[in-house]
Amino acid sequence: MAIEKFDALLDQHGPNLEKWPLTEQGQARELLKMSSAARTRLKEEQALSALLSACPAPKAPVGLAARIVKKARESN
Repeated sequence: MAIEKFDALLDQHGPNLEKWPLTEQGQARELLKMSSAARTRLKEEQALSALLSACPAPKAPVGLAARIVKKARESN
């Protein structure tokens, strides 16, 4: 697997290789054995994923859902 394809799959599926398509997992693991650049990219994505997971989800302003529904009804 080329590093460019690895990067694209990493962006698309995230840093957990178990969530990647089965057909790509083995090739990705082989690349990780041989490529320090791939290992670095994976570690960076794992760190970013952990950071984002630790952040609380933003709260929607009070009444937002009602305003959205109202606008949707008005547009029909």
